Parts: sequence; structure tokens; C-alpha cells
Amino acid sequence: MDYKNKLKLDRFRVSSIEGRDFNEEMESDRGRAVNSAAVRRLQKKTQVFPLESNAAVRSRLTHSLEVQQVGRYISKLIIKELSIQGLDISEYSEGFVSAVEVSCLLHDIGNPPFGHFGEEAINLWTESFLSKFIRSTFSAEKDCDKLVKDLCNFEGNAQGIRLLHQIQTLNLTYTQLACLIKYTRAAYEDKPNTVETEKFSYRKKKPGYYFSEEKLYQKIQKSLSIEKGCRFPLTYIMEAADDISYCIADVDDAVDKGILSIDKLHSEIKRIWESFRDKKGVDNKVVDEGYLLDIADKAMEKANKEKFNRNHTYILTLRTTLVNDLAKYATRRYVENHDLVFNGYFDESLLGGCDKYNLATETLRYLSVDNVFNHREVENLELKGYAVISGLLKIYSPLIELSFDDFKYLALNNRLKSNPIETRLFHKLSSKHKSAYFLEVTALFDKEELSGSDKLVEIYYRSRLLIDYISGMTDDFALEEYQHLTASI
Repeated sequence: MDYKNKLKLDRFRVSSIEGRDFNEEMESDRGRAVNSAAVRRLQKKTQVFPLESNAAVRSRLTHSLEVQQVGRYISKLIIKELSIQGLDISEYSEGFVSAVEVSCLLHDIGNPPFGHFGEEAINLWTESFLSKFIRSTFSAEKDCDKLVKDLCNFEGNAQGIRLLHQIQTLNLTYTQLACLIKYTRAAYEDKPNTVETEKFSYRKKKPGYYFSEEKLYQKIQKSLSIEKGCRFPLTYIMEAADDISYCIADVDDAVDKGILSIDKLHSEIKRIWESFRDKKGVDNKVVDEGYLLDIADKAMEKANKEKFNRNHTYILTLRTTLVNDLAKYATRRYVENHDLVFNGYFDESLLGGCDKYNLATETLRYLSVDNVFNHREVENLELKGYAVISGLLKIYSPLIELSFDDFKYLALNNRLKSNPIETRLFHKLSSKHKSAYFLEVTALFDKEELSGSDKLVEIYYRSRLLIDYISGMTDDFALEEYQHLTASI
């Protein structure tokens, strides 16, 4: 297990600066990421509560900063533990930690406005409108089903890779990009069937990249010696940091907003923990041990001694204890399963297993579902977001319905006299998204004669153009754009 085969300097485009070592290249990636507009937009994207005015409640950006810190902590613990085990990677340690940190900062970058409900709105539009339109014209083409399936599986992780590579064109190292690829199947591929379940069920449960980034993904695999269906080892650390951060963050925000009192939170922890008793796959000895219950009791004991800051004391005790314990647990799992993790075959998260730490995260996950995600305020905001994204996609759909020749004319001349509405909609698309589209279709535009297959490829990238534009909006911009285009107040 030589990390030289994983921690490499390769980029899609050769860097203009020569002679930098791995640590320096990772520092370059950090600068590219931190200064990107996509990271800045995270401050106006939903974590749980859309359009939140309370700055203390987490946005995608503040959540990602917390994940970044946890990822840094776990990385340092792993490097130290690997050294104790006789594997010295100190030569790459700065870059190792930086790669994990930056992947933590970028892990949510592909998420659309209004979180998962924005994602649902996009997938419903692709299923109900886009797939039918494309199939009605291109059903005879060999790749029609493949590209339609690809478009109908919008996923924030896959969109993140596309955003960084095709739209922001950050030219990050393959090492940095590989850290972000949580799932190892293309969007046009089916989920693993029951025969493959043991081998790929976790790593392929969601799409990890689109057809449009397939060549990039193959280059990453080849450069970093990643076998088919396997992950990059540092991805497990990024994922664990995210899991650790959000298992407490959502209830923290709910308490801050008054949706949950700490008394209710405390009783829910006890109720859900006990509900695991006698469940399949759960050891009752772990339930009896009461790991999370002990932490909650200590948190309540400290909170009851506070006169004015009771909520903060309870949450702080809960969070700091869990973050420390879970980070050490993730480290132990990484090292104990090092062969599988290094080669990307480990088919579960570092927080998986059947012990008290996994049960603690599952308890908090169920608690959030029962008390936060299903709360009336959250559901109303999600429905509002769903209406906004669905509405925007419907408004921009006429651009999809234009013929190849008409859209080509509009794209090249920035005006289509016979279609004033489509012309104005095209003008609203951002230059970066248009550039990504032109990069893919310029060769098609130059052809004198086009096949049906050529036109299918064009409509695929035209569809990506709209999805890229709308999924890249912030929550408030999407709302304002919808209100503006529907002439509503």
C-alpha cells in the first residue's frame, strides 16, 4: 500500500507552474476552491431551513466549514495512527490533510436550491417532461435510453463534479476530485441488483458522475489506480466528517429556532435509543450499555446548572463529546480496514458497524426525521422551494422544445426573431453555463450534415445547460427569479 500511487499531481490540463511537490499542488487546489464563486454561493443555500434569516442557523457554507474541521481532525489522527502501525506518510501529510479539508468544503457544492426538494423537483421535471420530449424525437437512436436515464438521475454529488470541472473549470488535481466521488456508478447505470448487493450496494447506491463527465472519471481511475466500482481512500474520511457533523447539527439548529426544546430532545434521545432493543442487527448489550444516554444525562446535568445559557450548554456537551468520540472511531475503522479502504473495496461508511457509535448516529438521524424534517415549518418551506424550482424549469422548457436549427441559430446569434420569449430566456442564462454548452457542441455546429445521433447529443447538453443553470442558483435568487418571471409579488 504505497500512497505514492494515490496522492498524485495529475490534472486534466497540465498546470502552467512546474516543479511543485504534492503538498504544494494541494495548496494550489485549496486556493482555487476557496476563491470559487460556487463556494461563496453555499452561504445562500439551504442546509435544513430554506430562506433562513437567523445567521446562527446553518447554511450549506457554515455546515461545510464544520465538516472541514472534522475532516482535518480525522486526517491528522489517521496519519498519526498509520505511523504507529509502521506506515510513514509524513512526506505527503500536509497535502493529505488539505485534500480532505477541501473535499469537505466542496462536498455539497452540487446541491440545488432548497436542498433535497430542489433535487426532487429537477428529477420530476426530467421524468415528466424532458424524457418524454427526447424520446418522442430520438427513440430510434441507439443511446436515447442511456442519455435519458442519465438526465433523469440528478444527484448533488455528480453535479458537484460537473460544476467544478465543466462550469467553474477549476482544473483541480485528480486526487482532489477523487476525494469528492462518493458513489462509483454513472447516472445512466442501474442500482446494483441483488446478485451484486454484497459487493457494490453501498458504493453504488447513488449516481457519482454523469455521462458528460465519464471521460474525466476514467482518467481519474487510470491516474490513481482506482479499480472499477471502487472508491478513493480519502473519500471515506470526507464522508465520515460529513456524517459526524450533520448528526448533531440539525437538532442544534432546531433547538436554536425553538422547534425543539432540550427537554424534548433529551426525552427523544432516550425513546429512540430504547426503540432499537430487539431490532434485527442490533446487539441488546449495546443498547443496555447506554452510550448516548450517558452523554445526554451529563449534558442535562451541566445544563441544569446554567441559569441563562441552558440550551447552549446541553448542545455543546453533546456535540463536543460526540465529535471527539466519533472522529476516533472513524480513525480506528480506517486503520483496521486499511487494505479495503486503501483499495476502495470497503463497502460501508467509517461510521457503520453495529456498535454504540453507529447506534448513536442512527438515533440522532431518526430524531431529526421525526422532529425536524417532518416539522410543519420545514415542510412548508420545502413545498415552497419545490414550487419555485418546478416553476422555473417549466418557464425555461421552451428552450428545450426549439428545433436543433433554431436553437443553433439562437446560440450563435444571440437572437431568434421568430421566438422572442425563447430569445429572452436564453439571454438570462449565465455565460459560464453557455460556455460549458458550447464546448461540447461546437464540433456539431460545424458539421454540414448531422445524424439523429448528433442531434441527440446536442439536446443532451442543451438539457444539461438548463439543469446546470437552475441547480446552481441560490435559494433567494431562485425565489426572486421565479417571482420576477411569473410577475408575482
